[in-house]
Amino acid sequence: MHELIKKQATLTLASIVVALNLACGCSSNSAAGELGYLFIGGLVVVATLVFIIEKAKSKGRITPEPDSQLNNERGKHLNNYLEQTKGERLTAEQCQTIEENLGLYHWVPEDLKKPWEERILVFLDSFHFTNMLDGNVTEEMRLLVAAEACLLIVNRPMSDYRHLQRIRLWENEIEGMENARGTATRHEVNLSWAYLKKTTGNARDGHNLTLHEFAHVIDFADDGVAQSIPVSRHSSDYEKWQVMVDEEHQRLMRSYESGKNYSIRAYGGYESIKGDKPELFSCATSAFFERGVRLKRECPKVYKALKKFYAIDPATWRK
Repeated sequence: MHELIKKQATLTLASIVVALNLACGCSSNSAAGELGYLFIGGLVVVATLVFIIEKAKSKGRITPEPDSQLNNERGKHLNNYLEQTKGERLTAEQCQTIEENLGLYHWVPEDLKKPWEERILVFLDSFHFTNMLDGNVTEEMRLLVAAEACLLIVNRPMSDYRHLQRIRLWENEIEGMENARGTATRHEVNLSWAYLKKTTGNARDGHNLTLHEFAHVIDFADDGVAQSIPVSRHSSDYEKWQVMVDEEHQRLMRSYESGKNYSIRAYGGYESIKGDKPELFSCATSAFFERGVRLKRECPKVYKALKKFYAIDPATWRK
């Protein structure tokens, strides 16, 4: 779209030059000269409008592209739905299912349970689940995925998941992805149900599959790129995140290469694509929720950034 506008502006300016030549050449003919100058005036107006539109776009004040507008509308819908759900709670049976299966449940402070449950209800109503084995998605499957996905946004808006369209559950490995237990894009999350059940019960190992993959969705949300910077380029925190990610990636690599253990698992450092570090944010997120005290001690900058972003403080949580 931007290139098209620039081409239009170039053509407009070229037309102005032609019109000037026309006006000058016809100066002896007053009628033709007046028409030439009127033509010039019209072109100047068009060129000015193009300039204003381009400038407004650079400041984010112009109507976004249709796809972006659609997702922004969906984000508003999700946030509005959350407002309408205020005060609603899960059933006793649903709470029991979560309590019996999620190790983190017993660590979450009571004052977060209400907003957590409200988000779970919206999530269950808003996103499509598919069981890739036999098509049968149980209430347990939906609840456990929704609960951990919503723990990430317990103090954040539902619009973090505005691009998400579907969650696909696989029995073990994900088809076509050898040894993969989970994958995520802007629009879709794939999870190995067997591995998910294995990781949800342990609240302190930093290997939580659902937290990890949905952190990717959040990372993708602002710009469609997973580079471990979950804030917009227009955010005042963007450069701080950029510097922190680069520094922490180097620390992480040095730590594991020297044989030392670390609060953020090694996968967060070794996976690097075209200079981006797509796994650092998701691995750090798992550590933030499950190893908060240790992460705060070993990586204070990372902990501080995640605390501000998620608006919670897991290092203070007590079972």
